[in-house]
Amino acid sequence: MTLKSLLTGLSIFALLAQAVSCADQKQEETNSETSVVIATELQERINLDSIPSVQLSEKAKRETEDWMMYIALNSEMQRLEKYMISDVINNSETIKNVVDSLSVTVPPVFDSNPVNARIVTLETHAKLLAENAKHIEPNPNEIGDLSAKLKLDFNNLNIQLNEVFILENNTVE
Repeated sequence: MTLKSLLTGLSIFALLAQAVSCADQKQEETNSETSVVIATELQERINLDSIPSVQLSEKAKRETEDWMMYIALNSEMQRLEKYMISDVINNSETIKNVVDSLSVTVPPVFDSNPVNARIVTLETHAKLLAENAKHIEPNPNEIGDLSAKLKLDFNNLNIQLNEVFILENNTVE
């Protein structure tokens, strides 16, 4: 009777081991499929074409010519439109650093609460982007959404920079 019990026990153990090994193999296949999908998504271009860029007025352009951090951010935003998700991930720290420096270099003509509020919003989204880019497996959808928010924030900053001179013209008249 002990031999029969031993054989039954070994058979059950073998079946359990085989079941566990098949489950592990399915999990590995699922993980590798997910990795392939994420790798493919990282090579997709960010679609920011639906967000039109806001241009600066002539007066605002003249005032920003010496604002080096604004020029650097403008350059980053222009390149962002051509980036793939992986490019955004690789350049997220640079974008964050430029935006951080922007707030401490605001020219006196633009140093107002509305302009500073737009810069704070840019800082928030740049930091979120940099934080998401640091993840072991960054979420491509989240990176794309934050990139779109950055472009919108930059457009709002440009609108606010233009409004500085609109308000100035209205108070002069």
